[in-house]
Amino acid sequence: MEKQTASKRLAPSTVTAGTKPAAGDSETEESATGAGADGTQLVTFLLKDEEFGFDIMSVQEIIRLPKMAKLPQTPPYVEGISNLRGAVLPVFDIRARFGMKREARTDRSRVLVIDIDGKRTGLLVDSVRQVIRVARNEFEPPPAAIRNETADYIDGVVTLDSGKRIIIALNARRVCTLDGDAPAEASAAHPDPSQGPKAGHASAKEGHSQEERGKGGKVHQLVSFQVGGEEFAFPMEHVREILRVQTPKEVPGAPEHLLGVLTVRGKILPIVDLRRLLQQTSFAADLAAACQRAGGEYEAWLGRGGSGAGKEELQQAVAAAEQLRQWLSAVNSSSQVLTETLAKARGLNEHLSKQAGNPANHDLDAGGREALGKDITASVKAIVASLHTFQEQVEGNIREDQRIIVVDSNGLQLGLVVDHVNEVLSVQEDTMEGPPNIAHHGGVSLSGIAKLNDGNRLILLLATGNLLDHKMLSTISGKTDGEAASEESTKGEKKDDKKENGQNRDDLQLVTFLLGEEEYGIPIARIQEIDRLSKITQTPKAPRFVEGVTNLRGEVIPVLSTRTLFALEPKAADDHTRVIIVDLGGAKTGLVVDSVKQVLSIPQSNIAPPPPSISNGADSQFISGIGKVEDGKRMIVLLDVARVLTRIEQSELAGLSRPAHSKVAKIRSAHDE
Repeated sequence: MEKQTASKRLAPSTVTAGTKPAAGDSETEESATGAGADGTQLVTFLLKDEEFGFDIMSVQEIIRLPKMAKLPQTPPYVEGISNLRGAVLPVFDIRARFGMKREARTDRSRVLVIDIDGKRTGLLVDSVRQVIRVARNEFEPPPAAIRNETADYIDGVVTLDSGKRIIIALNARRVCTLDGDAPAEASAAHPDPSQGPKAGHASAKEGHSQEERGKGGKVHQLVSFQVGGEEFAFPMEHVREILRVQTPKEVPGAPEHLLGVLTVRGKILPIVDLRRLLQQTSFAADLAAACQRAGGEYEAWLGRGGSGAGKEELQQAVAAAEQLRQWLSAVNSSSQVLTETLAKARGLNEHLSKQAGNPANHDLDAGGREALGKDITASVKAIVASLHTFQEQVEGNIREDQRIIVVDSNGLQLGLVVDHVNEVLSVQEDTMEGPPNIAHHGGVSLSGIAKLNDGNRLILLLATGNLLDHKMLSTISGKTDGEAASEESTKGEKKDDKKENGQNRDDLQLVTFLLGEEEYGIPIARIQEIDRLSKITQTPKAPRFVEGVTNLRGEVIPVLSTRTLFALEPKAADDHTRVIIVDLGGAKTGLVVDSVKQVLSIPQSNIAPPPPSISNGADSQFISGIGKVEDGKRMIVLLDVARVLTRIEQSELAGLSRPAHSKVAKIRSAHDE
């Protein structure tokens, strides 16, 4: 009987991933009787062979390893953030937290969700062992040999089974407290105005009307972009313009992430490589490495020296083709050089896939197999050569995909090089949270997180206030401005009065887009958001210029063909096609364009009225002016969206925008299908 009781005490309790740890099963309850009423329960886990435990009252639940988004410039033990049923969960690698060597994750890896005063933190552990009740007399203070900084995390040592089993009881609050973290109350009391809108602040939410709360609160416009596989964004009000990448002039003695300076409309603009600032490898190096991995199976196939005729070799060739196909389908480029090389690789890969996967190969005689083997080997070599060519071309051509986002940083302007600009989107306040309780280093911090698509898409909002040391930024800007100081000083304060955040108040901020080779612009104030082309449901008897309707977060909006409105030839949609959401007569309306080019500011002095020859006709009333950029070498046709449609067309569109409820239901149903 005594032996049986001991056996039960060692039996692990069942801990189900995604649920609160059980208070104890029959085994736990029996051991509790022996422990006494003053005992406590520990959720124990393993880090390699060592056993640790947290008080069960601090463990909210245990989950499997979730999908995580990496955070910039965080301590090394911060794995990233995850979405836990709509809430943002920071996840720490507890091994790295304790200065231990990291280990590869396995099927047994788990995340303990710790709740401290309502703030949740995920702790990544090797495996969870059990929930166990221990008596107070089984706790001992930490030995003197480990009473150092690490001991701050330790509540005590639990010895069981005559000292054969030792559990280190950890203090959850101390483990989850960030190094050098400021109290939350202090951060809330002194917000950084440069960080843009923050969600999750009660005071901000209380200021909204009941109507806003019902609709999800205030709507914020964000410019989202990609850096190193993660999606970031800046609030639209901090973005001045978006430029194509140029080679800046180097600044002696500048930090590595400061690439140099550009002169933009007579002003000096410091240029920062955001990847370097985030301590990531370059975009070109990442893309070249991804290409090498995608073609790795082909390289291995050639390395094995096979003839390509055997059944196993054919299967390996098909597998290699599929691996490369997946990568090729996900990558694209604005560079003509890279696009042509990728297209060549796609064609060769598709040809080989059909060659190696042809069922008729099984019926070939010896001569046929030999000929097939030679053909496949030649195809593999051609594919590998094209991939090598791509890797060599990336460094010199990738800048055609990159962009410079110009933002306000403490009253000065700063250009940030990013991988891609994704879109301009509107986000309701109730989908945004304040930044997670994670320390940041190197001048990069978050102002919040936007959770879209039921939390499956996390956008990290970067604070603009401390991206570059303000003293350095002022010095760099001052150097160049000082060269022209003698000429500008006579303008004095009158010139300064016309500026706000480094931008002339008279400047017109535009989003420009292409229809064919022609560039058009719409004032950014008239644009609600920019989105990718999603599923469009055609509507019967719609006007000729209406593509159909689409569902924008539950709201049905009409989508217009801008090419049809402008009497241009139709063009099939591709990866660059975008829908610009504007307000036409009080109704949200989408305008389909070939591609969105950039956001830029144009001084009013560079905007000319439309020539009389194109401004007198009824069909050209929507042209409000001609913007002259790059000393007139680049002309942008400025549109007045309120006049894009004639009165007749507006009447037709209004009929489409206000269907009976039954029609709206049908449209929504058709779109959702």
